[in-house]
This record gives sequence, structure tokens and C-alpha cells, in this order.
Amino acid sequence: MKTHIPILVAIGLALGACKPAAPQPGVASSAPLIRVGANCWPGNYWIDIAHTQGWFKEAGLNVEWVDTNADFFASLHDLASGKLDLAVFSFYDFVSFNAQGKDLVGVIACDYSSGVDALVARRGIESVRGLAGKKLALPKGTYLESLFNRAAERAGLDPTTVTIVDVLLEKVHEEFIAGRADAMFAAEPFVSEGVAKGDGAIIFSTKEAVGIEGGIGTLRRQFVQERPADVQALLAVWNRTTEFIKTQPDEAFAIVATVNKKTLDEVKAFAANDKILDLRENRTAFTYAAGLDSLHGSLREISDYLVRRGLATKKVDSTEVLDDRFLRALPVKP
Repeated sequence: MKTHIPILVAIGLALGACKPAAPQPGVASSAPLIRVGANCWPGNYWIDIAHTQGWFKEAGLNVEWVDTNADFFASLHDLASGKLDLAVFSFYDFVSFNAQGKDLVGVIACDYSSGVDALVARRGIESVRGLAGKKLALPKGTYLESLFNRAAERAGLDPTTVTIVDVLLEKVHEEFIAGRADAMFAAEPFVSEGVAKGDGAIIFSTKEAVGIEGGIGTLRRQFVQERPADVQALLAVWNRTTEFIKTQPDEAFAIVATVNKKTLDEVKAFAANDKILDLRENRTAFTYAAGLDSLHGSLREISDYLVRRGLATKKVDSTEVLDDRFLRALPVKP
């Protein structure tokens, strides 16, 4: 992808194959507009549901539901430039954008990848090490490239021995299926399509590194500073919606399926490989600690990776870019 940031999600994570039909519940038109990026990803299911059910309006919020499925990574730049007000970033891209001085703030841990991002190779290539001298399709400068580099390091493969074919996330599987690449690193639903139509097999996925990537609800710092009441209201809607997903999953996933023109089984299967986090799990995720159970630990690892590879000149301080005060203001059910 030619417009990406330099380097790696996600969900993470947006999927052009979803082609959703925009919900039309009406908005609180007198309130200031809030443009929210929506895409077919478990960490973003809450946005489709809340908007379709009219819960943003009930909270006094004037939310514009913006379809970002055609080019998820472009939507991250739209958030940074002010064209969007809320978007779900991959952990990696969130750190990378901040390392470039974009001054973004993470307020919700929406999800984490537990197999939804995967490296698929042609039959006969049985391990990551087997990619030496091969062509790999992925969107350069994104969390997927970072995941590949870290998988290569673990496997003892020099990633420079692999030729990267740089394409949009939404087109990665097409390169693989057409035979223009020997492997692909993508997210669902493109992973399954590559396996089925390209005679591929998964040789690495985030099941092997749960917590290393996920989705983080992100706003510009200026928005947080100028509109804290709206941020609090957004998180209250997010909390209401994640509780609805947890307690009434069939009804919740049916809404997502309708919006995104998917089957209920497809939506459920997607969520099975990408864990949607609730308020209690967020309180744990925002706890300052080392390791991948903590956002601070995950983001520090990514920041170290960026500096180590020369992709950033200074480390990002997780305490400066994570803001949990809005989460802390929400009541946790006993």
C-alpha cells in the first residue's frame, strides 16, 4: 500500500470484503458531529450495533457512521488528520503514529487477535523459515509487516531474504490466489479465502502470540481535551454494547451480519478468532505492568521494536498515550 506509514495490528484490522450497508437510525442533530470509522472487525462490532440500535443518539451523541472497509489503513490517516474523530487502530499502528508525532490517545482496548491474523503459504512451504527467497504479499508499513518480521525473528529467518509484494490489505489474497506471491500475511476474512482458493496453509498466526496485537479505540488528543464529556458518553455506549454482545450474542451478531451483509455463522466465526474485550477486561488491560496482558507491556514491546529496527528515533511512553480515566468512571457490574 503506497499511502501507509513507514514499516506494523488489529484488529486487526478492516476488511473490504464486508461491503456494509450504512445503518440509518437518525442522529442527535443539535450536538456537535462525531465521525466514527466503522469496519467489519470484531473490535468494531460495537460501532455497528450501537449505531443501528440508536444508542449513540440516546446518549445525546451526533455520530456519523463512516464506512472504512474499502481501505482500513487509509482510515487511520483520516483519524490523525481530523477527517475522523474515533477509529480503532492496531496496537502497532497506534504506537507508530505516535512515534511520528501524531499525538493520539488510546481510551479502549477493543479486542485482541487470537488467530484472526495469519501467514498463509503455498503447499510445500511448511514453516516461516521456508519463505527464504520467496515472495510475500502484505501491506508494507503496517502491523502485518511487523508481525511478519517478529515471526521471522522467532523462526531464525532473515526477513530481508524475503521479497515483499506491497499491496492493500483488501487485495493481499488476490495476489496470492493469482500466483503472484508465494505467501500472504493478512487478516480474516482474506486468510480463509487465500487458504480455500489459493491452495494455501497457515504457517503462523496470532494464536501463537496472543496479546501481541489487537485493536485500541483511538482519538486525537485535541478531541479528548476539548470534548471530554463526549468521550465519556462514547465509552458508556461502548460499555452498553459490549455487555449486549456478551449477554445476547446471537442478537448482537445478527445485527452485525445484517449491516455487513454476512451470515450469522461468518460473524460468529470471525469473533471466535478475535477476542472482544469488556469493561472488566479493559481495567486489567490498562493496568501498568510488563507482559502482553497489559497494554503498557504490549505497547512498550512495539516501541522497542520500532527503535531497534530504525523505524522510530525515540520510544513512546505508554503512560502518555493511554488514558484510562474514562474507563475508570464506568461502573463495573459485580
